[in-house]
Amino acid sequence: MQKFPIIKEYREVLSRSKFHLTEDIIRNIVGEINRLGIYVDSEELDIVLPEPKDRVFYEVVMEERKSEGAYLVTGNIKHFPAKPYVVTPRQMMDIIIRNMEE
Repeated sequence: MQKFPIIKEYREVLSRSKFHLTEDIIRNIVGEINRLGIYVDSEELDIVLPEPKDRVFYEVVMEERKSEGAYLVTGNIKHFPAKPYVVTPRQMMDIIIRNMEE
């Protein structure tokens, strides 16, 4: 298994034509993710998802949920189990705003 499959997936998604990002912007974003990201060793879970490349995202969230309230933020919510911690970007923004107001 590749050492950093999440970074590879981010690069592939950011490279999609619909985002209109230049290679320099993609390189900068991925560089910041590498610089600021928290690396997690997660357990392999016995779960089948519609998109096999999404599995690593779910595994990392489940590992982090053991010690804190982590969320999986995705534009493809239908690819994951219906759980309160699997949210869309809009839902995550609402959670952040709500927490700021408390």
